Amino acid sequence: MSELENPLENPCFGCGPRHARGLRLKFEETTSSDGTPEVRTRFTPQPDEIGWPTLFHHGLHFMVLYEASYWTALTLGRKLWISQGPSSYNALRLPRVGVAHVARGRIVATTPTRLEIRAETETESGKPCGVLASSWVPAGREAVERAGIPLPDYLRSELSP
Repeated sequence: MSELENPLENPCFGCGPRHARGLRLKFEETTSSDGTPEVRTRFTPQPDEIGWPTLFHHGLHFMVLYEASYWTALTLGRKLWISQGPSSYNALRLPRVGVAHVARGRIVATTPTRLEIRAETETESGKPCGVLASSWVPAGREAVERAGIPLPDYLRSELSP
């Protein structure tokens, strides 16, 4: 298990280490109990992150799953990938505020031009909360530059030619 490097200048609301109001999720690369490589984070929903009383906001729950998917693509896919969107999202039960949870992602199918990722959230005791399936394609340098997206150097170096 090793914590993944996340530069301090990362501006992301979900995982930016210095984002003033963000979730500041920290990820680690690990192996599941069945030996499958995965990326994982632990999070505890805070009282100001509610939707319904005592429940984590639905959109923030989705964000945690999406962040787990992104970090899985980047880490296990070994380059920068762009999401083609969620294939499916199922909120089995929303995480409870003040209760520790785990989000994990793994690659379930891969080709040179596509990753299929499954991310799941659960309580630390293993009670399932949600599942996100998503598809990812490699980020191309030309397309990113043509779009004018000002990527920081640490991500620009990960782009495909």
